[in-house]
Amino acid sequence: MKYRKISGIIFFASFVFACSYNKGTTAAPEVDCLPVESVSFSADIVPILLTNCAIPTCHSGNNPEGNLNLEASKAYVSLLKRGSGYVDVNDPKSSVLYSSLVSVSNPMPPEGQRPLTICELQLIELWMKQGVQNN
Repeated sequence: MKYRKISGIIFFASFVFACSYNKGTTAAPEVDCLPVESVSFSADIVPILLTNCAIPTCHSGNNPEGNLNLEASKAYVSLLKRGSGYVDVNDPKSSVLYSSLVSVSNPMPPEGQRPLTICELQLIELWMKQGVQNN
């Protein structure tokens, strides 16, 4: 009987603690991104890549990180390299590109660099959903 009572108290305490414990995650803020009907790779995606990815010592130059060059003239071919999984038109959020941009354990851009905004992530996702056109 005493064992059941103690077990009940422990269960109740763990339940209360689990419900009130803040794991450091917060709900994503509501953001109103400008509505975009069609994403342009050159006008919408390349500027994001140039600002955040194709910077010195990252994804540019003769020896880009991960052998992924995201300079304007090479980004499209690099991202669509056969078998790379960088883009996935059927499930953009599971693509290597998107997953890397939202990764907690290995964030891209790396710590110390400005992370992409929610609107930039939505543009990249929409570009993939629209078939990764080179426009």
